[in-house]
Amino acid sequence: MAELRVRARREGDLLSAHELERLTAPELRRLLEGGLTTVIVPFGSVEGQDGHLPLGADSLLADLVGREAAARLDALLAPTVRVGCAHEHLGLNGTLSVEAETLTDTAVALAESLARLGFTLIVLLSTHGGNVQALHRAVARLNSLGSAARTCAPRGDVGPDPGSHSGKWLTSVMLAHYPELVDLPAAGATLRDELQDADAQRGAANFERFVSSIVDQITAHRSRAR
Repeated sequence: MAELRVRARREGDLLSAHELERLTAPELRRLLEGGLTTVIVPFGSVEGQDGHLPLGADSLLADLVGREAAARLDALLAPTVRVGCAHEHLGLNGTLSVEAETLTDTAVALAESLARLGFTLIVLLSTHGGNVQALHRAVARLNSLGSAARTCAPRGDVGPDPGSHSGKWLTSVMLAHYPELVDLPAAGATLRDELQDADAQRGAANFERFVSSIVDQITAHRSRAR
């Protein structure tokens, strides 16, 4: 059984992952020449999350999942695309959103840029459900071009009972990784019963299941590309 990891955010407590933004051009060239040809592009969202979670919870999760997956796979981590397609949540205070077509075009442009650098497997990794269809369209468009680079958009496994929007699944993960950003007493009345099941240990298990499923899918794509 995979080890469950609880990683509260601390300075100096980041996983060992190659982050594109932190590399110099010569360092990037050496990594590519050394055979590091998989890159992960996380996609999150900024949206209303009831009263107890930060608006950027999905993007903070994308940072964490992207870094963990990149570290486990010895892949490069690209910057997180922080605003996604969140039209279904526009009625919630704090939501930012782009059109699905805009997100698809953005994903295609980023993937094409990464392919030109020399990456051969480009992973569009979303932690927000509203991004999924737009990213699937991007994958279909990119893989129809006949390029040497292949693109995939794995979906993380949230288990059989993730609960409501802003509910026990995401709240538990945030309690495991960003407890200082969770204000449980501020949760709305409709979520209070559900959130009695939210805790950091469940969050660690949720996170491990989610990340492991993504890593397995990327590993399968790598195998098929050989």
